[in-house]
Amino acid sequence: MKKLSLFLLLTFSYTLFATTYYVSPAGTSTAAGTIAAPLNFTTAIAKSLVAGDSVLLRDGMYSFSSLQQISKSGTSAKFIFIGAYKNEIPILDFRTEPYNSSNQGVKLAGNYVHFKGIIVQGAGDNGLQVTGSNNKIELCTTRWNCDAGMQMKTGSDNLILNCDSYENFDYETGGTASPDYGGNADGFADKQYTNTGTNTYKGCRSWRNGDDGWDSYEKIGNTVYDSCWCFSMTPATFDMKQHIRFKTDSASWFYQFKSTNFVMTNYGNGNGFKLGGNYTANNATLHNCVSVGNPVKGFDQNNNNGIMTIYNCTSYNNGYNYGFSNSSYGTLIIKNCASLTSAKANTLACKTVTQAYNTWNTGFSCATTDFVSLDYSVMLNPRQADGSLPEVTLLHLKATSSMIDKGTNVGYAFSGVAPDLGAYEYKATNTAVAPVSENNIQAQVCFSTTSKQIVVNGSVAAVEVFELSGKKVFSSRVHADKLIIPAADLSKGVCIVRVIAPDGVCTTAKVIVE
Repeated sequence: MKKLSLFLLLTFSYTLFATTYYVSPAGTSTAAGTIAAPLNFTTAIAKSLVAGDSVLLRDGMYSFSSLQQISKSGTSAKFIFIGAYKNEIPILDFRTEPYNSSNQGVKLAGNYVHFKGIIVQGAGDNGLQVTGSNNKIELCTTRWNCDAGMQMKTGSDNLILNCDSYENFDYETGGTASPDYGGNADGFADKQYTNTGTNTYKGCRSWRNGDDGWDSYEKIGNTVYDSCWCFSMTPATFDMKQHIRFKTDSASWFYQFKSTNFVMTNYGNGNGFKLGGNYTANNATLHNCVSVGNPVKGFDQNNNNGIMTIYNCTSYNNGYNYGFSNSSYGTLIIKNCASLTSAKANTLACKTVTQAYNTWNTGFSCATTDFVSLDYSVMLNPRQADGSLPEVTLLHLKATSSMIDKGTNVGYAFSGVAPDLGAYEYKATNTAVAPVSENNIQAQVCFSTTSKQIVVNGSVAAVEVFELSGKKVFSSRVHADKLIIPAADLSKGVCIVRVIAPDGVCTTAKVIVE
């Protein structure tokens, strides 16, 4: 019995220890995999990786001429981690891989893998293709690949977090007889398969790809787009002299375009968020997304027969800001959205349409004067330290905008008495006012027109009042059931009242002081 107990203890202790393999561009297949003696990437991902193991990539360029497949799986409790060591920048470069639809860069076929902080570039097809489920792809970049930068081919419940995909271009599609150069290379492709769960994109950016920003052609399933940006899709031409594959296997192909100084025409579609295609049903949910400067459509139905739910999105300076034009298919629910400077009139003509509280059906139209900035070059600014999208003023509302508090509660956090229209809640400069959900209200804030005072009912830790300019005009730290603030102590006009509950939860309300 003692021997059995000892055996069980030793077995259990053994499983507590995960293995970490270090890799570098100069690593070898026979190395120990330590930080001093790193492996090469191909050998490391072929190891018998199990839940909790890590493969850490050191800085530098890793050169490949063939597909790298990750087929090991972790568990829901312990993912396998494959990613950058600390803040280093590993680049997986496939420029010498032949141009071919079977020549992806990295294929992630395993489940419960956390793939983080890696650049994949120059592949003969997709840069990163995912066929597994329950994976987390974070802070990755796919660029200059010969098809979609990142493609979900099968699989469900993958999270794509804070990733970028740009300048992917399929430069041989259609050949010279029927050229369709750029016709397949999307930033993110989630298409041509069925999934039972939901793939989620959060905080991702897509720009200057040959075809569309996001494409869900023939997708059957569910897709969520949360706080994603799509801009400047489908440039008219690509200068291939600057392409990393210019002197590789494609050199003879590019030589045909010597007469145009190797500048190729782009034939891609030019849409931002393409939500489906070919009459299949992709249930797409978008909120706080921005689509800017795309030549055809900012948000595109493309004959999707699913349910398309679009909340608090902003579309600016596209061919059609919103293009839903098949009245025989699909369900569109669109609320709290903004449309500015659409080259052609929006079309909202699905089989079933529910539209309310948008800039085009709230009794007014939004104008350039509603926004702090319309300079969308800032969408290329570096990400924040935590990997989230850069802080910009593009398409943020001015204090004078009539779009403030004109929306309806659709279940996401907002400040004030109602959600604002568009992707961004108004936030006064230099204020500490935090957007919160109505569900978090800990105290009732009201303004009495008869006694000219603000009354805060409920047990609170502090109350602060700001002008819309951000200037703090009142502050009190209290632990009472009621606080009365005379209007004489406040500035006239709209004020923001910030209430901090004893548990630290913040709520806000807007009041008008006469």
